[in-house]
Amino acid sequence: MVQTQSCRIQAEAAGALAEWKAFFAEQVAMQAKELAKNSNPAGLITLDHYRQAATLAVQALAIAVHDTGSSDEHQEAA
Repeated sequence: MVQTQSCRIQAEAAGALAEWKAFFAEQVAMQAKELAKNSNPAGLITLDHYRQAATLAVQALAIAVHDTGSSDEHQEAA
């Protein structure tokens, strides 16, 4: 028999995760659209565009994750 473990998630953590997921999706879509502008035929988004866009989006997401809460912590300290 498989035992399941319950897990609780802090509301702030769940909210941050939702924001990061949305941010990543938006970044991939935006970057893929930009890459497709310079392709032939122009405007056709391909799987390769999404792959390249995802790589760029991961970098942007890493920065966003690192910066999450930074301004709140600085405001609380002030």
